[in-house]
Amino acid sequence: MIRHLITLIWNRKRSLAWIFIEQILVFGVMLLVFTLFAEELSRYYQKGNIEVNNVVKILFTNLDNDNSNTEETNREFRYMVESMKNWHSVELVSINRNGAIPVTQNAWRDSVKYMGKNYNLTIKYCDENFYKIFSPKLVEGEWFKDVDAISDVLPALITKNLLDYWKLTGSAIGQTVEYNGRTYRVIGVVEAFKDRKNSDPLYALFIPTFIDVGHIIIDYKSYPEYVIKYKQGMLGDFSRAFVAEFYKNFPRDQFKPELMEISKLNDQTLFLTMGLQLYLMGIPAAFLLIFAFMGTFGVVWMQSKKRIGELGLRIALGCPPARMQRTIIAENLILTGFAMLPGLIVAANLFAFAQEGWEFPVAVGTAVVLMLCFSAFSAWYPARQAAKVQPVEALRANQ
Repeated sequence: MIRHLITLIWNRKRSLAWIFIEQILVFGVMLLVFTLFAEELSRYYQKGNIEVNNVVKILFTNLDNDNSNTEETNREFRYMVESMKNWHSVELVSINRNGAIPVTQNAWRDSVKYMGKNYNLTIKYCDENFYKIFSPKLVEGEWFKDVDAISDVLPALITKNLLDYWKLTGSAIGQTVEYNGRTYRVIGVVEAFKDRKNSDPLYALFIPTFIDVGHIIIDYKSYPEYVIKYKQGMLGDFSRAFVAEFYKNFPRDQFKPELMEISKLNDQTLFLTMGLQLYLMGIPAAFLLIFAFMGTFGVVWMQSKKRIGELGLRIALGCPPARMQRTIIAENLILTGFAMLPGLIVAANLFAFAQEGWEFPVAVGTAVVLMLCFSAFSAWYPARQAAKVQPVEALRANQ
């Protein structure tokens, strides 16, 4: 049966050539779109997601152009932030720097030395409450406390994927790394950590923000970043209290709103980056599918009209209309199968170099199923109409 259908397709190869090329193009675009979608979906559900509910970030820079006042101004603002710990609307306050706050685009990267080799890592300057607010999962060890910064060898944490990158077997506790002229001792390992839901887990080093515990000093070469976790349902109370406290400490004539950013952290969902990705590629792909459907539909319809004598003769010889309809749809499916072969060959070669995971096979499988459904649906109505032809009318049309 299949051999017979292939012969029928071959006998009409010239009239079907452009549909064959069109379906090759459509399948290639579908493979690309579904592969990108699967990769974004995989990133979203990778380990390393953190909690950002009821969290506000505050980034504060100098209020004037006099650099001599920068340290004093930031110290005053830090004292104001520390006073928030006593507000009834505030649960936790965290002070960080160098892009340590997740869900941002300005993470700090620098060179870290381990076992005599330099590695470029994401550096997270953070404090004890950073862990309590964002709740990264610990594989082993513990998070540092602010008072731990009094030792000569400062504490640090690293991410588990960094251990795999270093090919370190066994426990990482007690390992030392050197950064910025200081030695840090690893006291814990974070399972994974992502700055955004749709990003890959970071190769990250977490180190204390605070250097002098007696008088908490922050490196003012980089402006501090404040994270406030307010109590559930009390964002309005916190906002009103913040505005009142800020203008009590900083006169309105000195305040430049563009030099301070205060915003609520949101759990970035799957549809932020992925939505843009699908919009940029999905819209052209959708138009291509529509035009391909119309082209396939039209050609199958015209082919059925041209073959009306052949089809009527088959019905006259006892071929049931339902079988005739299935035969026409099967011809189109076989043509689509051959059109998918180039894309499947390319996909098989790419899969040999792809990382292990479910993304690529699922993307290819989805594209194949959708392509076959598209092919069957585009041939269904012309095949249904062709199966209704009356033998007498078909023979009369051929005279």
